[in-house]
Amino acid sequence: MRLFACSDLHLKLNLIEEAFQKSRDADIAICLGDITVFNRGLDAALESLRNLNDHVMIIPGNNEPPEELEEKAVAKGLIFIHGRKVEFKGFTFAGVGGSLYTPFKTPFEISEEDFKRMLSGFKGSRNLILLSHSPPFNTVLDLTHSGEHIGSVELRRFIEEESPLLCLCGHVHERAGLSDRIGNTLLVNPGPKGMLLEV
Repeated sequence: MRLFACSDLHLKLNLIEEAFQKSRDADIAICLGDITVFNRGLDAALESLRNLNDHVMIIPGNNEPPEELEEKAVAKGLIFIHGRKVEFKGFTFAGVGGSLYTPFKTPFEISEEDFKRMLSGFKGSRNLILLSHSPPFNTVLDLTHSGEHIGSVELRRFIEEESPLLCLCGHVHERAGLSDRIGNTLLVNPGPKGMLLEV
């Protein structure tokens, strides 16, 4: 299966247009949140995203309140996957949106306990592809410019225990386009320019 993934577009609609060219040949397109800036421009961003592919999955970033994103995304025909899992072409896609608490007081920040609770519902899933706005702790993908690791410890623990095939994440802008591994699990931050991946 070919999938297209992107994250942290932050209203750069020109990047969505570029993503459209890459996503046409994918079986599914995935957006890992932060399509807005503090939830401004949500309708325009969703309108652009719905044209990426016949099948578009989305989770909220820390810039989108999940209730509003769900209502508007579903109304536009997108698959809202935060806190739930969906079977598609023999794979189980599971989503966890939001980020850990930040100094910026963004609209959707959650605790490690929230991560643990949501992830517990995905245990035992076969052919799991995990979608998370936040990266797992202590990887290439959660390292900030200041040298601090800001990822989720509970997300890392889940990956170590469950070994999903793939974990797609974003949030840390300076890590866009990079990848890492935890055990057998490939970790990828596709960034706003997006990536085509084969699984």
